Amino acid sequence: MNFTRVIAVFFLMNLLGSVCAPHTWASGFTESWYMSRGKANMKIGNYKAAIEAFEKVLEINPGNREAMRSLGLAYEGQGLKDKAIDQFDRYLEEHPDDPEIAFKQAESLEWSRYSYRQKDVLKYYRMGLTRKDDAEMRLKYAKFLAQHKETSQEAITQFEKVLTKEPRNAEAHKGLAKAYAWLGDHDQALYHSTLSARYSKEETGDLTALRRALMKGREPTVGGEFPFFIQPQKPYDLTGLRIGAHGKYNLTAFTTTTIEAGYEDYWNRSENASGNYVSVGTQYRINLKNQIDGTIEYHSFARTGEDVLLNLAYTHERDLYSIRPGFKRELRYDSFLALAGSTTSGTLLGGVRSNLLYSELAFAYGLFQFGVTPFLGWVSAESLSPNEQLGIDLKIEVPLLKNNGWELATEYLLSLSHYGSDQSGFLPSAVEPLPGGYFSPRIFLNQIPRFSLTFTQQDKNEFHLAGGPAFQYIDQT
Repeated sequence: MNFTRVIAVFFLMNLLGSVCAPHTWASGFTESWYMSRGKANMKIGNYKAAIEAFEKVLEINPGNREAMRSLGLAYEGQGLKDKAIDQFDRYLEEHPDDPEIAFKQAESLEWSRYSYRQKDVLKYYRMGLTRKDDAEMRLKYAKFLAQHKETSQEAITQFEKVLTKEPRNAEAHKGLAKAYAWLGDHDQALYHSTLSARYSKEETGDLTALRRALMKGREPTVGGEFPFFIQPQKPYDLTGLRIGAHGKYNLTAFTTTTIEAGYEDYWNRSENASGNYVSVGTQYRINLKNQIDGTIEYHSFARTGEDVLLNLAYTHERDLYSIRPGFKRELRYDSFLALAGSTTSGTLLGGVRSNLLYSELAFAYGLFQFGVTPFLGWVSAESLSPNEQLGIDLKIEVPLLKNNGWELATEYLLSLSHYGSDQSGFLPSAVEPLPGGYFSPRIFLNQIPRFSLTFTQQDKNEFHLAGGPAFQYIDQT
């Protein structure tokens, strides 16, 4: 009896629910029916009927996610591109976790007719990549970024992410080559253009043209040289010549190697020294703002023994200045004694070498271009103690006229140096300076105001002429 009453009550409650809320029940059934109808029409390609069905669903339930998505696809299938894009905008605003539709929307908005929506292209690519790391879509995103210089750096980041998964992706290397070229980093541009050509089945014309442009000035070169100089004033008289060859070769996109070799001969009125020389220099460009330069030289003419010289420098460039610290060990051409050494007194003297730590600072202020180089080190010579040397060089330049590669400028040069002791003598003596044979006053100040004329072609100085008076102060106390 009790069981019969429970069944009756349950039936009555359902009947009352159906009578009191007929719309809810009917709308749910209708929504489901139209949804099924829309899906069926999508399968057979009847997009017009599918659109009608999905629109009915959204009239009943505007928040139906599947209907919102499917309606956009149906619009697209029917060729109603603008409606599809509007629908996907609404869908992705509420459901940004759908990478497939986000990528589709980004690709659609790349069309030229939607050029006013470029920011949305970026938004939808980023939306999709946040949910799905798709290499193909990331590559398309990077290519779109690379179309504009202001987003080239971000494009480089995206291309590099593609290469972490697909290191032989020719399109990613090509995109990097173009982006780096646009930003002025020709070393990286050449490096990636070479890799793109290596991994491509067929090199495209635009890549070939880019590589050809990047190779200008990087071709291997070979040349001869015959420098000659004469310094007649005794006791500093010195004459010399070199006969040699030099060459340049880029081993990689980031390095340039120079080699110079030959024969050299130096003499004065009573002595002569000759031998072979070899110089090897390498420049390694880390990136646009940093590079390392190194040169090592071998000379066999000196009577003080075979000599190895060195110049090593690191350059760091910023937007407003550049700084170049380094170390150099150099020959001194002050006299035959200083350069080659001599035994005329029965003792080996001379063979002077300068060893300096320096730091070049270059910057501009308005039209004025400044170069400041403080230095500190020592001078070594046979039979003498190391002689401390310190000082500073200053150059101020103001361009006056530029035309067709020619530049006329006015310059001011200042050089101030100090030596610990005077080693300018030539023979051991109790009253004369120490016998080093090189100019080494306690204080030396040299000032030169001058004009300079330079002709530059393809970023190389082909001709340079400068002249002006020199004002000097020498303290030999």
